[in-house]
Amino acid sequence: MKKILIFFFLIIFPIFTQDKIVAIVGDKPIFEKEIVLRSFRDKIDYSTSLNYLIEEKLLLYQAEKNKIEVTDEEVKNEIERIKKNFPSLKEFYDYLKENKINISQLKEEIGNALKIKKLIRAEIISKIEITPVEIANEMKKIEDEYNEYEFFFKWFDNKESGDEFVEKFNSESLKEMEYAKLKSSEIIEDILEKISKLEKGKITSPIKIGEKWVVIYLKEKNELNADKLEKYIQAKDRIFKTKYSVLYRDYIEELKKTIPVKFL
Repeated sequence: MKKILIFFFLIIFPIFTQDKIVAIVGDKPIFEKEIVLRSFRDKIDYSTSLNYLIEEKLLLYQAEKNKIEVTDEEVKNEIERIKKNFPSLKEFYDYLKENKINISQLKEEIGNALKIKKLIRAEIISKIEITPVEIANEMKKIEDEYNEYEFFFKWFDNKESGDEFVEKFNSESLKEMEYAKLKSSEIIEDILEKISKLEKGKITSPIKIGEKWVVIYLKEKNELNADKLEKYIQAKDRIFKTKYSVLYRDYIEELKKTIPVKFL
């Protein structure tokens, strides 16, 4: 509940603060306290916080330039959704009162957020296409992640010691090794890459991890059951997020070329 309150406060705060203006994006000011509060909330440094806020202002400026509109009904529905995050209506209104937020201020900020959401849907999300081949390939990757490995491992300070161990390896050598049983998602990527291609009952050459080397003996590889629909949804979601991230970043860079950002 505390996180919800902090997030809610940071959304509405810029409307009523009269703090120092740090930058102006188009005609949208960014206040000092906005940056500090975002840094605190997201546990990021000042510069990163400022960059995030610049992106938000760029999007809002472009949404208004594109004459994107939000209806009173849409704002009302969003307020109702926010209310549900509070245990009771009394706590919702008490919170507004304590922070001197009137309903018109709240509606304005929610309207801005909805404009940005509509802009992103029109300029980014609508352009994302996901093909059946992409989904099939991603599902194959996910299937590989639904494996469970039983293996023995031993760490070495240098590659030479690891090579010597592998060269002299026999069944008795397992007594010198540690045992692990882990899912794919729990295994270090560099190690997973090697043992996923390893035959059962075989040992790897030394694998460099940080400043040390490790040798793995694969005892067993088990495929875990996973619902096909679940894998399909997960695959589509991964592809969407990857493409969204690229398109979003490209769009922000394009906005920076046309919308003035002035630092004060």
